[in-house]
Amino acid sequence: MGDVAHWLLGKAAAAGALFRATPAVAMRSLQVLLYVALVVWCLARARTFVPALGFLLLTPQLWYVFSYINADALPFLLFTGLILELGWPESGIRAFWRSREAGPTAGVFAVGVLLGLLLTSKLNYLVGVVFLGVILVWLRGEITHWKRLTVPIAVAVAIAAPWSCYHAWINDFQTSTKVAAYADQVAAPELKPSAFASPQSFPLIMLRAKGVSVSDLVTTLDWPGLSFRSFSGLYGWMTIVAVPWVYRVFGALDAALLVILALPVAVRRARSTQLLFLGVLACAALVVAQSLYRSWVVNFQGQGRYLFPILPMFFFYWRQCEERALRIPALLVASLLGTLSLLSFALIGLASLA
Repeated sequence: MGDVAHWLLGKAAAAGALFRATPAVAMRSLQVLLYVALVVWCLARARTFVPALGFLLLTPQLWYVFSYINADALPFLLFTGLILELGWPESGIRAFWRSREAGPTAGVFAVGVLLGLLLTSKLNYLVGVVFLGVILVWLRGEITHWKRLTVPIAVAVAIAAPWSCYHAWINDFQTSTKVAAYADQVAAPELKPSAFASPQSFPLIMLRAKGVSVSDLVTTLDWPGLSFRSFSGLYGWMTIVAVPWVYRVFGALDAALLVILALPVAVRRARSTQLLFLGVLACAALVVAQSLYRSWVVNFQGQGRYLFPILPMFFFYWRQCEERALRIPALLVASLLGTLSLLSFALIGLASLA
């Protein structure tokens, strides 16, 4: 399936050429615009739920992803947008589901567009579609009739199906084969797909085919450590690293925020809250497992940005099950994370890249 994020980056480069901007500048400008859209969206929703602002402060890697050329920024924006709309009781989509007579509004079609674009984005965000199913189960009491689900789904299909069919058709329904053949033509010898399973290939490609076990991936190659560091601030070509205590502080603050968010499960003991929390944990585990599996069978990349779908998932839980008495502690921890993120981004990332 084609990736709409890469297509959009290509269009940005073409548009930039009209203004004599280099492809790199044009594509980075697009990423910055996407981040501005994310900030504006969160600011709008923060009027009724202040922690929406804290969501943007949890890791400096989030800012970094929107500052260079990659295909993760757009699907993160799309998935976060879906979570913001589905998480707000006053949103157009939830009002439409609660009503028996009201017609679909712009907000309903917007959700369909976001979902359609997400379906044509990077595969690591498809776990987010599973989480959307969890959300529908959570909101089932609001949906007056199942037919009300068909409107945004129909819009999503109308976007994703033509895109996927055209992409397959234009590549003679052999997209993977053609991609591999082209890579064999232009890639360095050790990076050619035809040589991936050979001893001469790049050592961290197709580790399963080379006999590397998952346990070796986790212990010897330290996939968990690399993934966490690159989730919490690892810059350049994964080479600009903070001192170890910075990551320990990030880990402690992340754990503290998770404990605060999990307390309503123990305090309320409401079955619905417990089930939503378990749904978030299950989908988060799928995100981690997907990233680990890809690092094992395709290319070893313990990149924290592959774990970013987890952030909107926990944010939805926070929005739905917040214990008001815990808001101040949660915002305090989020503020500390934001301060540490800013210092990491400015004093380590930007300072080293300048």
